[in-house]
Amino acid sequence: MPDFSALFSKNATNMKASTIRELLKLTQKPDIISFAGGLPAPDVFPVEDLRTAANIVFDTQATKALQYGTTEGDDGLREELVKFEMKQGVTLKKENLLVVSASQQALDIVAKLFLDPGDYVIAGRPTYLGALQAIQSYSARVLGIPFTDAQDGFDMDALERKYAEALAAGKKVKYIYVIPDFQNPAGFCWSLAKRKALLDFAYKTGLPIVEDSPYREIRFIGESIPSIYEIDQRGAARANVINLKTFSKILAPGTRMGWIMGDAALVAKCVVAKQAMDLCTNVFTQMWLAEYMRTGKLDSVIESTRAKYRLKRNLMVESLGKYMPKRADIRWTEPEGGLFLWITLPAFIDTDKLLLAAIEKKVAFVAGSGFYIDEPEHNAMRMNFSYSSHDQIEEGVRRLALVVEEAIAAHDKA
Repeated sequence: MPDFSALFSKNATNMKASTIRELLKLTQKPDIISFAGGLPAPDVFPVEDLRTAANIVFDTQATKALQYGTTEGDDGLREELVKFEMKQGVTLKKENLLVVSASQQALDIVAKLFLDPGDYVIAGRPTYLGALQAIQSYSARVLGIPFTDAQDGFDMDALERKYAEALAAGKKVKYIYVIPDFQNPAGFCWSLAKRKALLDFAYKTGLPIVEDSPYREIRFIGESIPSIYEIDQRGAARANVINLKTFSKILAPGTRMGWIMGDAALVAKCVVAKQAMDLCTNVFTQMWLAEYMRTGKLDSVIESTRAKYRLKRNLMVESLGKYMPKRADIRWTEPEGGLFLWITLPAFIDTDKLLLAAIEKKVAFVAGSGFYIDEPEHNAMRMNFSYSSHDQIEEGVRRLALVVEEAIAAHDKA
């Protein structure tokens, strides 16, 4: 095999394989209980209704569905998305919308649009590793901001201080990346006050906010909080928020379909960036989803998903309380929505190493270090509760607790 490494671009050299994608290869064995992937529960997929919608498209508009489409997206789907967002409290026109190949392409488009080598993006510590991959692939870096102990958003004092230090050091900061609703990996949900404070910071600094919202609709406890996009729209209307959405968590990830919302001029720029990637998003899938959305059944799927995930989240939290060692330095988040919770272990436990011991006991998670670019922390893990069955959740947590107990015992003996 030829070695082209000397010819690779700097960007290609900076590309990193996804920790989770690689880990999933190790956890495909049927006897391993995996809390590693961000997989929705298969039983929430409306298979028959989606089949019917697909058949209608082939029966009535097959040649159009099999043809090239516009980069902006299918008009029918964009019309349905405008209606969907209006129900969420967001006012849109089609020129504020770009259909993309799920939110990962949106993350890449944003990075492509804003980042030069050496630039910085403000993001949480920890944050979604898919966003980190997109940032790294354009040779950019992250200015990591800690969350408050209340888990309600950024430590705003730290944000102000670190931003000022970055400017003083000559660093170029291009945008702010956040997941305010049930953040991946930790499950944090930003308070209304923190959302407004971040928006004020963005107004003051002139930085755009990239608001990633894959889990926003999957709230199963508490009252919904307006998105940062909506807060801006109903307030100063500076239009400096770029919102990213996806069907992956509210319908089915196999659709590989998402959308970008933003100022019309910014969306037009995103269209040009996307043209160089794939010309247009899969036309059949767009028409298929538009046909499905016209049935009005997406809302009931989301409601069903919320109900099922609430039970699974509650069971995982209860199982952690039942089986995990009772120590002040072992704690976990209790999210009000989404697919994940975050476990913090004693500082002497390295979850990268712990994962190997866990796989031996036929249970898997994602080590927390993968969710940082700068100074990774090694004593935490992400756990997914949406995919596994109820029996698997309890048994998997029991196995994990044994692994943690053994790690603590080994340390105490050393």
